Amino acid sequence: MSREDEFEGWVASVSRGDCGFTYIRLYVDAPEWVRDTAINRFGKGTVFLPPAETKPKAAAA
Repeated sequence: MSREDEFEGWVASVSRGDCGFTYIRLYVDAPEWVRDTAINRFGKGTVFLPPAETKPKAAAA
């Protein structure tokens, strides 16, 4: 599994907002590197929403 695929597994939702903002909701148990990767990917307009529940078991596989 690539780092890119692993990143996608930790993201609960992504939506694009007005004025170039990107709203991201990670799973509550996402490691710190996932947040850093999201900022690097989407830029300074990244807004983190409150975390979702823990990652579903099916997504963890």
